[in-house]
Amino acid sequence: MVLFDKARQNAEALRQVGERALADAKKAGVPVYYMDDAFGNDIIREFPDGHRERLAQGECGAITPIGARR
Repeated sequence: MVLFDKARQNAEALRQVGERALADAKKAGVPVYYMDDAFGNDIIREFPDGHRERLAQGECGAITPIGARR
C-alpha cells in the first residue's frame, strides 16, 4: 500500500520519467513497452515512428494495431 500511495503522490514525476524513457528509445531507434490503463493488463509496444501495437494478454499474445498517442 505504501508503494502505491507514493506512486500517486509522485504521479507527475513518474510521468516525466516515462516520457524521457520514450524519447531515449526513439533516439536509439528501438520500441518501448508500457501499460496503459485504457487497455487493461495488455502491453503496448510503441515504435520510434509513433505507431503502436497492443499485445493482448488474454488472447495468446495477439497483436493488434492501435492509434498513435495524442
